[in-house]
Amino acid sequence: MSTAETLLSETTFTTITNQLVEGISYLTSLEYYGIPILDVLHAFLIAYAYRSAVGAGHKQIGWGQGFLATVIMCAGGGSTVCILRGEPVGILKSNLFWGIYGTAYWLMFSNSFVYPFFHFIFSLPLVEELFTVADGILRNAAIVNFGVLGVDSILGADKFVAKILCGTLAGSGGGFWIDTFNLTHHHWSFSTPRWLHAANNDVKASFITALFYILATHPPAIFTELTGLPILTYIEAEAWSAVVLSLSLVYGVVYSKLLRRSRGFGTVNKKRNKKKH
Repeated sequence: MSTAETLLSETTFTTITNQLVEGISYLTSLEYYGIPILDVLHAFLIAYAYRSAVGAGHKQIGWGQGFLATVIMCAGGGSTVCILRGEPVGILKSNLFWGIYGTAYWLMFSNSFVYPFFHFIFSLPLVEELFTVADGILRNAAIVNFGVLGVDSILGADKFVAKILCGTLAGSGGGFWIDTFNLTHHHWSFSTPRWLHAANNDVKASFITALFYILATHPPAIFTELTGLPILTYIEAEAWSAVVLSLSLVYGVVYSKLLRRSRGFGTVNKKRNKKKH
């Protein structure tokens, strides 16, 4: 590649990066009467996911039990990291968290209109994927600012294993507790988390995102040598890690939809074959 082509590609990458930083900054600052829009989208996504997971058994779930499970799904990762590092649990510092996620849970379980409404809009093209991108942006902020960078002041900037572990847990720790105590069932019980046997998409995505951010910032020369791209600032690396995580999570959503669709076709074909015989 010539020098001119190299400069052009670097300029293009820099332009895309700047637009990405501005776009994510705009989305994270988007509010309605002081209420963060991304948090609202995330709250309803989690409440809908929990309501779908419990299925017909939702009537057996008590309000306290269901709300606790929802809180764990929303903030279990960050809270786990807090416990590991001996810090106050972050959600206790925010009244807004309890208001947003509590309202989303209450509406999803108390109103006969809300869950069917979200079930309908998530069946529309790209709607669930857009909610998942909001989830990815928020999770990425937790992975980077709390999981990875949070290690620096407590354990030191050179503790890379701790950064990867805390970053991965910050992005996927809620699923760990859901699996460990079977929180989507009426009767909770302890069991070995499935992702200790085979990591699910959330764990893989969080691990890759944490690793990407660490490589892109500590030290930057490694990232530049591996990719041939310009050195990224911390803010730029965080923006690109949001892209990495969001794409990984969207891939998981699309794959799950295709899997359910193929199983549905398989069931229909079996019924047709039985009728023929």
